[in-house]
Amino acid sequence: MTIDELQEKLYSFTQSSYPDIKIEVKDNADKTRSIFFTADKFKYLYPKQRYHYLVHLIPSDFYQDYLENTAWFELAPGENADDLDYHDEETIEEIKETILSVLNDKTDFVSLLDNEFSYNAGQCFGDFRHSKRILTDKDFSDSDQFDIFHVLMNKGAFCDCEILYNVFRESEYSKRYWRDRQK
Repeated sequence: MTIDELQEKLYSFTQSSYPDIKIEVKDNADKTRSIFFTADKFKYLYPKQRYHYLVHLIPSDFYQDYLENTAWFELAPGENADDLDYHDEETIEEIKETILSVLNDKTDFVSLLDNEFSYNAGQCFGDFRHSKRILTDKDFSDSDQFDIFHVLMNKGAFCDCEILYNVFRESEYSKRYWRDRQK
């Protein structure tokens, strides 16, 4: 598939969710491809969240056929690939239990987030805005939050509501969510 054909297909998969997205496909000297996705909506998301949301817009058979061996860069306007920051799996494994324990047992983070959705009719915006506010109010630094959110994403939470129904399943919101799915 040519660069232009691939870009066109990727636009067809992503533009309904990201109307302002810019996609650039580049062929590298080593015969690999790099794909640069740039969108305003990425400004408040971690790179791992950006990838998660994009990859779910693309049919799996198309991904396997044309994207499996490509390098992806999900950028906010003004960012470049060197600005992206991730935790590796080893680091996440090392900090995971401590972070989950602190969130669940040593702070009232889970109950505050649960209250946001269970009693205050909180709305999930597909990001961590409620969680960030709670953690900031609890004096967690940006660096601490970076660690926390990477652990949570590793556990399947890519937004506020997923923190409750994928990670902290004992929350009222989670119980209600999963109970409603069984009906």
